[in-house]
Amino acid sequence: MDANYMLACGIVWRKTADPEAGWELVEALESPDPRLRLLAQSLLVENGKDSMDLLEGAVASGILSPEVAGSCMAEILRSGQARQTGGQTIKQHWVDVSLC
Repeated sequence: MDANYMLACGIVWRKTADPEAGWELVEALESPDPRLRLLAQSLLVENGKDSMDLLEGAVASGILSPEVAGSCMAEILRSGQARQTGGQTIKQHWVDVSLC
């Protein structure tokens, strides 16, 4: 799996919540490459609730360990709280990913 493929999956996941694209991102959370893991997490965080549902399903079915999913789920929760404070946008957390 390479970064270009992951970015393509991320775009599809964000725009359509296509489960196949989401599962590719979930699988990348276990990549041996730390940059791909970070990219996958960033792309999942962008799609908030859909990603949380996908990660919960992956953990519940044993596909993904709670340890692997935990940091991504925590970041989704943090970013959701930052966006929904009294109906006002306070700040969004963006992860800076360097692929080069």
